[in-house]
Amino acid sequence: MKIKPLFDKILLQELEVKNETGIVLPSIAKDKPNIATILEVGAGGLIDGEQTNIVVKKGDKVLFNKYATSEFKIENKTYLLIKQADILAVLED
Repeated sequence: MKIKPLFDKILLQELEVKNETGIVLPSIAKDKPNIATILEVGAGGLIDGEQTNIVVKKGDKVLFNKYATSEFKIENKTYLLIKQADILAVLED
């Protein structure tokens, strides 16, 4: 199933949390990070009377405000949906 966000919404998938030896930790073992990968982006457009352009793109790794997301599951995968304004930074290697 393909998910296409609307307007200024961004679809994220959290990165796996690994310890120093590379073992994936379950989400209950540690606070979830505020880092995720962008899977899809909305088209932007006229929102609340102002033109909104999307400045992030699919594949970007971003730092986000963890209290601003909506979490949901589809086909046993967990996704996050967030407004572009709640993305704090794009992480570059």
